[in-house]
Amino acid sequence: MSKEKQNALSKALKSFGQTIASLFTFGQKKQQLSVLEEEAVMSPAKLIIRNFFRNKLALIGLIGFIGMLLFVFVGSMIRPLDIYAGEAVLKNLPPSSNFLKFPKELEKVGVRNISGGRSFATAVDNNGKVHVWGTDLSGVKNIPDELNGIDIVKVTAGDQHIVALSSTGTVYAWGRDNHKQGSVPPEISQVLMMERVVDIGAGDLYTSVLTAKGNLYSWGSTLATKVDIVPTAYRNRIIAIEPNSMNLLVLLDDYTVGYVGLGNTQISQIPEELKDGSVKVVAIAGAIRTGVALDDQGTLHGWGDSGANLLAIPEEINPNNPNRVKVVHIEAGARHFNAMDENGKIYNWGADMFDQAVLPDKLKDIKFEQNYASYYSNYAVDENGKVYAWGLKGFTFGTDQSGRDILTRLMHGGRISMTVGFVAVIIATFLGVAVGLIAGFYGKWLDNLLMRFAEIVSSFPFLPLVITLSSFLREHLDEGQRILMVMVILGVLSWPGLARLVRGQILAEREKDFVLAARALGIKPRVIIVRHILPNVFNVILVSMTLSYAGTLLTEAGLSFLGFGVLPPSPSWGNMLTGAQASEVIEFYWWRWILPAIAVLLAALSINLVGDGLNEAMDPKSSEK
Repeated sequence: MSKEKQNALSKALKSFGQTIASLFTFGQKKQQLSVLEEEAVMSPAKLIIRNFFRNKLALIGLIGFIGMLLFVFVGSMIRPLDIYAGEAVLKNLPPSSNFLKFPKELEKVGVRNISGGRSFATAVDNNGKVHVWGTDLSGVKNIPDELNGIDIVKVTAGDQHIVALSSTGTVYAWGRDNHKQGSVPPEISQVLMMERVVDIGAGDLYTSVLTAKGNLYSWGSTLATKVDIVPTAYRNRIIAIEPNSMNLLVLLDDYTVGYVGLGNTQISQIPEELKDGSVKVVAIAGAIRTGVALDDQGTLHGWGDSGANLLAIPEEINPNNPNRVKVVHIEAGARHFNAMDENGKIYNWGADMFDQAVLPDKLKDIKFEQNYASYYSNYAVDENGKVYAWGLKGFTFGTDQSGRDILTRLMHGGRISMTVGFVAVIIATFLGVAVGLIAGFYGKWLDNLLMRFAEIVSSFPFLPLVITLSSFLREHLDEGQRILMVMVILGVLSWPGLARLVRGQILAEREKDFVLAARALGIKPRVIIVRHILPNVFNVILVSMTLSYAGTLLTEAGLSFLGFGVLPPSPSWGNMLTGAQASEVIEFYWWRWILPAIAVLLAALSINLVGDGLNEAMDPKSSEK
């Protein structure tokens, strides 16, 4: 091949290589296209998307908004909500997930007993040392110095206080003391100097002790519970006590069951066979309104409130099962029971709000030697001394004044708030676009009429009108209708601004050549408006929708905060913020108002960033940057 042909072939190959390379170096400095060339090869939609994703703030807003949508809508499906559910004893708990995180030292030394309060648990090990873990609300972790070196044989926990018993029969108490339940009153101390204490117990707001003479003494919130009034027939006869939240079950020396507390309650209706000696009872356990007794044959006997599966004793140990397994120990929490059979297997039943009434699958094949139940949790110790815990771990976002989980209410409240805002924006957008298109395209008297009407609607004081309408109508509507009413009111009163904006765009668009051409071809005005003009103002509508959505979200939150939007017990971010009206909440229960406020802030800020990003992305000048 001649030299000239080789040069020609080399140039051709080089040119072809540069062409191929340019396909893979599009946008680089050496091969970068000009702005006009780049726009020529990109559709308007792709250009908008490119401009939007180049805006870092808009991208952050989009990610934040998607995150809020997932949190609200996916989260609310994962965590169902009962708007009337709530445990008063769990009210105002701070964010935490450490209720079950017991010290590992217990497994090394061994466990004597474990007891739990509403947000903490306490145990005494085989060396007589007291341990406390969980969330401390009332100083329960401040174990008295006088317990150092003392051999403690038992600890028991109330709502927010702890009682300990030493091997010498001395009683110690600490923690919440608003009813003197967290201390030993002088008059009780004098009595206990004469009688040695052999057992202790604690309810929500009271403390009880049992002496070797078979006498029961209680103090604390006794006016409401009457647990200090022991029937004369029980004196010098009590051999075991079982306190629960509001009353006491006692085991008498003839192995029958007695009751101390307010009369005419469900748990006070003890079956006759447990009172007349027909059955020899060896252990008792009491939930709030339900009792269970264990006889000397290993059979359980239940009575009282049967709701929430409290009397649904598992088949393996059910007294009606002729092949039942013998039970050797029984414990009770606030609304559940925990039993262990002769083979070391544990059974749970009762209310299962926090997974406390279902034994985890991984524990079903373990042989246990000890089992304990507290308010909403369980503990068990296997034959090797390893401790297991299940039930209420805590509340990630804390609880409110009614003991309801704030995380769950934030999810469901956000779903309501964001749905109300979205539907209101859709209504306002439909009305605003329709009025703006008609007024701008047809003009003349119709334009004048529609714009004057829009000005009349705009002249109404927005918040006073919404509050008046909401207050007037909500008395005649149920919850669903009331939420729908809030959507409609917000939408119907929010359209004039968008209508004027669309009208201004239409006035400019209708004089352009493509509209004149469509009219000359005889195309109907309705078709011209919908198919030719509307797409050209869609960017304005989209930006307005995103920005209006944030405003509507804040408006709904404000209305609910003031009590004129979504009303409790149905949650919304606005009515969850009502706690901020009380100085006590602001000072002591920050999670009840800061967390809903952050949710509103993040949702409104993220959608505002998206709206600003769309506005810039749809601006032709942004392509020149």
